[in-house]
Amino acid sequence: MTESVSMVALQIKNHYSEFNPAMKQIADFILFSGNKMSSMGIRELADASGVSDASVTRFVHKLQYKSFKAFQMAWVKAAVPADENPSAKKQGGEDVVFEYGGTSPRDSAEKIGEKVFKSNIQMLSDTMKILDYGKVEYVTKLILKARNLVFLGVGRSFVTAESGRIRFNRLGINSFCYSDSQEIIVSTTTCTAKDVFFGISNFGRSAAVVNNLVHAKERGAATVGITCAEGSPLTQVVDTCFLTAFNHTNMEYHTGKQIFEPACENLAQMALLDCIYMNVALKQDKSCYDMFHNTVKVLYREKL
Repeated sequence: MTESVSMVALQIKNHYSEFNPAMKQIADFILFSGNKMSSMGIRELADASGVSDASVTRFVHKLQYKSFKAFQMAWVKAAVPADENPSAKKQGGEDVVFEYGGTSPRDSAEKIGEKVFKSNIQMLSDTMKILDYGKVEYVTKLILKARNLVFLGVGRSFVTAESGRIRFNRLGINSFCYSDSQEIIVSTTTCTAKDVFFGISNFGRSAAVVNNLVHAKERGAATVGITCAEGSPLTQVVDTCFLTAFNHTNMEYHTGKQIFEPACENLAQMALLDCIYMNVALKQDKSCYDMFHNTVKVLYREKL
């Protein structure tokens, strides 16, 4: 059973990677202290977070609230319980330098497995809450009219991008996936206004993806972004952007370096692509279903 998470908490998590260090201290305190913040003044929150009053003001403005009071009222309305498994900077006197779902070196295999599965379930649940179905309908229409569907992603995001390519290929839609920077450049400089590009990046900062989506857009192609980082460069360059949940407890710092293991985020992004895929599949004509069933029959022959 996953914990209930408010939209305000999800908003904080989606902005987390874009916060400066002071803002992250505020976010950590708010997310891990439950309702304590609801009775605090701006000075009290600043002191508890170890930052200045001005940092708190910048924090609430970053989240697009007019004032601290407006942010506080939104938080109180949501009434979020304290996180039972905070990602502390210290655990047993030792720095935590590698995270996935709040796991610890002291956890048993069973406990690690439980935390990993719960973390993935939570990401799926949180993403479903913030998913904009109006955008799903809009992108579905773009894909139905597209000449080519192109997925761009590097690193772990390439896995998500490739899963999208495989899905839509099964529907007879010309689909391609690129992670190599040179192939990405070629794809975006030879595209037309009839193509749709998906750029996938957890933090929304992959240069090869972001920069080349700009090129594709300049040539008239429709561009769609998928990221868990609101306000990131990717969100600024695409025509349409989907936000997925971000497990900010997977982010830790050690000697000034960011240690992050993206995992749960990709599962939620794959589920998002499946939503779009099913919308496209169910809106195609009978020939699509015939093609799909024919491929299923042929692929069955490949099984032992």
